[in-house]
Amino acid sequence: MNAERKRLVQQTWEMVARDHDQTATVFYDRLFEIDAPARAMFAQTDMAAQRTKFVAMMSDIVAHLDLPATLIPSLSSLGHRHREYGVRQIDYDRVREALFGALAAGLGDTFTADVRDAWEEAYALTASVMMRGAERGT
Repeated sequence: MNAERKRLVQQTWEMVARDHDQTATVFYDRLFEIDAPARAMFAQTDMAAQRTKFVAMMSDIVAHLDLPATLIPSLSSLGHRHREYGVRQIDYDRVREALFGALAAGLGDTFTADVRDAWEEAYALTASVMMRGAERGT
């Protein structure tokens, strides 16, 4: 990612993370709307705690976009854990759609084409490293 795209992702995440529980609620509501069976993965989950974990994970990813030595091992491990939860490759597309829905809801008119493109690149990087981690078991 170039510096401008990193800045856009970091700046817009900061904006939506201010209302972190709402952002995470919209994300999970959208995810369960897109993929109703995904709700079963969270049937025994404390969703308030899960929303907190989601925002913390996203904040960590966004903060380390320009630090691959930190980001890659962390994402690889996250991908491995998600595989253990039953996450499949197709689920990454659904998560992307849910994330972008939450970003659009939180940012409104600020979710411009440039912002979306920056997030597309950040998400593609994140998902690809996570999927490799899931495949390798690390």
